Order: sequence, then structure tokens, then C-alpha cells
Amino acid sequence: MNKLMIALLTFITLVGCAGYVPGRQSYWDAKIRELCAKDGGVTIFERIHISKVEVDRRVLPMTTDGKLGFTLKELAHPDAPIYAERKTTYLNEMNPQVGRVEWTVIRHSDQAVVARQISYGRFGGDLPTGLAHDSSFSCPNPNQMMSDVQRLFLLEGETK
Repeated sequence: MNKLMIALLTFITLVGCAGYVPGRQSYWDAKIRELCAKDGGVTIFERIHISKVEVDRRVLPMTTDGKLGFTLKELAHPDAPIYAERKTTYLNEMNPQVGRVEWTVIRHSDQAVVARQISYGRFGGDLPTGLAHDSSFSCPNPNQMMSDVQRLFLLEGETK
């Protein structure tokens, strides 16, 4: 009975660790940092003029703290001066899942690309315990990107 119990525990341990390879998270986190340094973040090609009236009408999405943003074409207000297209590319589909998300911001009037936002992220790669959520890592910092997006908008009366 004792040998059967040891064999069963060994089997459960091996199955529980299936897919876990120490160092995978470190490898992908370092790779994400490298890729992020290369092309991550917000790039603005042309600023968008927006009036106070448009801001008040909420033609662009706004955070609770008053920061302007953009959304997918399908979700955009009909009078929004810009909309976005999102493309997700998976660099690793298995555990951990690693991807690149690119938002292309397009001016509605002439379809010109006015900005691009690129981020990278990892989800998972942890020792499967069933007790905790998988870890994650992303780059660049989402708060920094939201702050950088604000440079896209030239509010009526601003001279920047």
C-alpha cells in the first residue's frame, strides 16, 4: 500500500507540474522588455484638434479622471474625430501566453494614421497549483501610455 501511495503522489506531482519550466517567465519577461524598448509605447504622427463642445458631448471616450482616449471603430461615437483598429499577434500561444497588441489610431475624415500604441504582455507560466491566479507582466506601463495618449489631443484654445 505504501508503494502505491508513493507512486500515486509522484504521478500527481508530475502531472501537476506539466508545462512548467523554471525560467520561462524570466525568459519571456526579458524578451518583452527588449521588444518594448524597440517599439513599445505611444507614437504620435499628427495631433487631433478637438473642441470643448466635442469633449462635453463625449464624442471621445473619457476616463473617470477626465483623460481622453480612443476606441474601436465599431464602438466609436458617430462624430468621433478618430477611431482605432486593434491587432493582436501571439508570440507564444502556449503557457505562458505572450503577445503584442497594436492599436492604430485613424482620423475619421481622411483615414490617415495619426498615432500608434504598442504593448507587450505575458500571462501565465507559473507552477500550476490551483490555489492562485496566474502571474502576468506587461510593458510599457499602462498609466504611462494613457498619459502619453493625452499628447494626441490638441484642445481648442491650446497652443502646445
